[in-house]
Amino acid sequence: MAEICVASHHGSLSDLLADPEFRELAGRDGFIIELRLDSYSDLSTVALDRALNVLGHNVVVTYRHPAEGGRNPHATDAERLGYLQYAAHRGVRYVDIEARTTLAKFEKCNAKVILSYHSFGGVPDLGQLLRQWRTMRETGADIVKIACLPQMVDDSLPLLKLLIAARNAHVPLITLGMGEAGFWTRVAGPLFGAPFTYARGEGSPGTAPGQPTWRELEELYRYRDIQPGWPVYAVIGNPIGHSLSPLLHNTALRLLGMDGVYIPFKVESDPLEFVVDFAPLGLKGLSVTIPHKETIAAICTELDPVAKAVGAVNTLVLRPDGSWQGLNTDVAAAMDSLEAVGGPVAGKKVAILGAGGAGKALAHGAKMRGAAEVFLFDVARDRAEALAKAVGATVVAASELVQRKVDVVVNTTPVGMHPNVQQSPLEKEQIPPGSVVFDVVYNPLRTQFLKWAEERGCKTVSGLSMFVRQGVRQFELWTGRCPPIPEVEKVLLETLKKQQAHK
Repeated sequence: MAEICVASHHGSLSDLLADPEFRELAGRDGFIIELRLDSYSDLSTVALDRALNVLGHNVVVTYRHPAEGGRNPHATDAERLGYLQYAAHRGVRYVDIEARTTLAKFEKCNAKVILSYHSFGGVPDLGQLLRQWRTMRETGADIVKIACLPQMVDDSLPLLKLLIAARNAHVPLITLGMGEAGFWTRVAGPLFGAPFTYARGEGSPGTAPGQPTWRELEELYRYRDIQPGWPVYAVIGNPIGHSLSPLLHNTALRLLGMDGVYIPFKVESDPLEFVVDFAPLGLKGLSVTIPHKETIAAICTELDPVAKAVGAVNTLVLRPDGSWQGLNTDVAAAMDSLEAVGGPVAGKKVAILGAGGAGKALAHGAKMRGAAEVFLFDVARDRAEALAKAVGATVVAASELVQRKVDVVVNTTPVGMHPNVQQSPLEKEQIPPGSVVFDVVYNPLRTQFLKWAEERGCKTVSGLSMFVRQGVRQFELWTGRCPPIPEVEKVLLETLKKQQAHK
């Protein structure tokens, strides 16, 4: 079972010992504490002894070199190695030493040596990574750690190939992609036999870019339960940090006691290349969000009728032959959510704000449900005109919605999404009074658009309802199981309320 190493972010050993979170974690099974000696202003052998007496020996002790993120530019190699040698004599579980350091005279005692390499200037190519790894594993190290800082998720592909190459090696490998682009490496390590990963305390900024909290890893991603061969599900989009899809799907997997982990990927470039390149991670199903819902259809050998009609795919399912089926669960989810509050769409005038993938879904859905008229507004008028031609709708300006006596207004754009919560796709006076207003944005729960709509006497529909419905259908397509919807909704609502309370 993989473990979680929680990195001390403290400015002194005294501060560390005064932190109840770290004192509690030091005594919990499955957790390790990393002592960053280069960060401590009160470092001495006496202070280190005191810390080890309190925290115990289930720690990683490192004294990072300045060139690899160390915070003490004045420390000599002899001083750094001296403290690590002292920790090894004290019987700590791990000492972490950079590959640049000569280990010929280092005495491991009963400690295990983690030999580490850090690249903050990007990810080396696969050939260089393989050479680095092979050299490091032949030094007598017990664990090899390679950490790099990719700029985009594509840059982290060599790290995946390295994990695959090292899967059955006699020396375990910890591979870390720092930052948002490499977040997946911090979750997926156990799929390839990594003994642990690094996390931060709940109130900590972390000691490296992109570190999740230990609670996220343990409770959301079930990191310590992940085993090789677990299916991997993912959401791809840009931006992706706001997404609650990992919470929805990982909660469903946990409640049903099923194998599998769901990971977010910020995909800024070609989503087709991402799916091909990262399939060896064990991808079995994907959620697709802005801006990739239209482009991703090209990778599918089969589209369901709704996805084909709409021209937008939000769900990929891996078929037994290795090909991808594309589906659209947005349409039914959106229309069911809208009609649950506003009644049947049939015979009503419906205005759709936005003509992207979600806009296409809603426009087609309104037509399928018998809307009398569909109006489209998009800041890119040519895109709105193309969609209007495809579905038989009318392009209008935002200022026309009131005079057109629109019954239903649906925002399908990301305007108003966290963190830009003060924005709205329409001005308050442009919202038709007494209409039904639906915002597909679910973070925040009550967008500025919905607040203004309520002030105009409108019935409002939050995007959370659509989000849950489309996600539940995705989960069913991937696993054949229906998650306990009330429990999942409760977790989502509690999380959103906590997020908004902290703003």
